[in-house]
Amino acid sequence: MFDQIEGIFQLVVSYGILLLEAVGAVVIMIYSIRSIICLCKKKSDMSRHVMTEGITTGLSFLLGSEVLKTIVAPDWSAIGMTCAILLIRAAVTILVRWENKVEREVEANEKQPEKAD
Repeated sequence: MFDQIEGIFQLVVSYGILLLEAVGAVVIMIYSIRSIICLCKKKSDMSRHVMTEGITTGLSFLLGSEVLKTIVAPDWSAIGMTCAILLIRAAVTILVRWENKVEREVEANEKQPEKAD
């Protein structure tokens, strides 16, 4: 009885992993296409923002799949590998969000009219 429940749990988690990875990949592809369209319209600044937003959103889904992988990891080496991937993806997500925030602040400062003395 317990073995059947465990098998069902692993099957559900495996499909969850596939779903999250597929959604993450599709999100990144959709935002990439939107970014290319912005480039074709000569909106390079907007293209960069769209792309970074897509990367961070897609990576969030991929991080979710990595967390699920740690649940069904069979041994310590697989858990270690999954944790390393998780840390790398988290670092990339944080760096991309930081870069996006800095770019928005720079653009906001450039758009503010300078005060005349």
